[in-house]
Amino acid sequence: MSALLGLLLLLAPAHDPWLGLAGSGTLTLPGAATAAPRRLAAAISVDNRDRDPLGIDIFDGRVDFTLGLSPRLELFGHLTFSRVTALPEVPALPPPPLDLILPAGTRPPPRPYYALYDETPYVNHRGDARFEKLVPGDALLAAKLRLRDVAGRRPALALALELRPPLTRGRHALASGSGSGGFDAGLRAIAEWGSAPWSLVANGAFTRIGAPPDGDRILSADARSVAVLEQPLRLPHRLDFGLGARRALSARLAAVLESKLQLPIGGRTEIADAKSPLDFIAGMQGRFGHARVALGVRYHAHSLPSGALRSSPLAGFVDLTDTTDADARAYLGALGLGGAADRLRPGVQRAVAPPRAGVPLPAGARVIPESYAIRSEHQLGYVLLLGWRF
Repeated sequence: MSALLGLLLLLAPAHDPWLGLAGSGTLTLPGAATAAPRRLAAAISVDNRDRDPLGIDIFDGRVDFTLGLSPRLELFGHLTFSRVTALPEVPALPPPPLDLILPAGTRPPPRPYYALYDETPYVNHRGDARFEKLVPGDALLAAKLRLRDVAGRRPALALALELRPPLTRGRHALASGSGSGGFDAGLRAIAEWGSAPWSLVANGAFTRIGAPPDGDRILSADARSVAVLEQPLRLPHRLDFGLGARRALSARLAAVLESKLQLPIGGRTEIADAKSPLDFIAGMQGRFGHARVALGVRYHAHSLPSGALRSSPLAGFVDLTDTTDADARAYLGALGLGGAADRLRPGVQRAVAPPRAGVPLPAGARVIPESYAIRSEHQLGYVLLLGWRF
């Protein structure tokens, strides 16, 4: 084994850019370098991360690629062929899309109604959460143009155009955490300083978030009629900032540190327990012959205080999400809200205003309590890439 490793160490040209999960760069940040023309690298990667609110754990299995088109132009991207989005429990507040059913003339409670993570807004612990189910995640196609090289203290500069089309807009897949169902587009500025053995990479990106397919509805009903108010789900646009440092230990092996912050900007549907993701990643990159390897451990630093109590904005409402359609319609009829029965959407969350006493709950229903506890656990994740340069 040691002889084979020694042979691999002799094979790869030392000037090859380092390969990460975002093309030529550090572990997850694009650098200013670009792949040589007609050089293709393909990889299988894993990206595991924790996200608040809701204590979501996301595990992505991906296919990555990097392709040099010219001395200064590189294409890179990925396809997430299986995403496992795990929640510790069913969310205490029904997430979107939500049908909120009220007696006619009743004012709806003030928002926020629920917590969500912007990139998987519909996940609700009722979908598929196993790798072999092959729930699609996100896709990325990006073009990076190197504007200038390092010159003394002046950094190398590059721009990247990033497109993220949805792989699915199916309601069950979105409820499983596949994504938002919108088409996102972003522009990234990249600067890189230093010379061997050190390099420093800085990224700043703006991403315009596309409209998701499903929003909320407020149904104001009596026994025979209903007024429906559509409330589209508005997700914020994003600013991303990243800083990475690499220390080459040899021509084939390097140690890497990264930090990444994601900030929401612009108008949005108000949510509970909002928290901006902040990650720190430490790991290694390797290039052994045509083989490419990257491995890092991620720490999610902006976690919410697990166990902290919050007041419920929908306290006393009856959550009908897990009841059958027939039972939900019968229950609404018993409450004198039968006009809403035929306007319920399939496969969404449902909450009904606090009912009068004496009407029994249907099977699967629950009364939303006065308060709920934050669940924020397991802030460690990791990234892994195994690739080959052709």
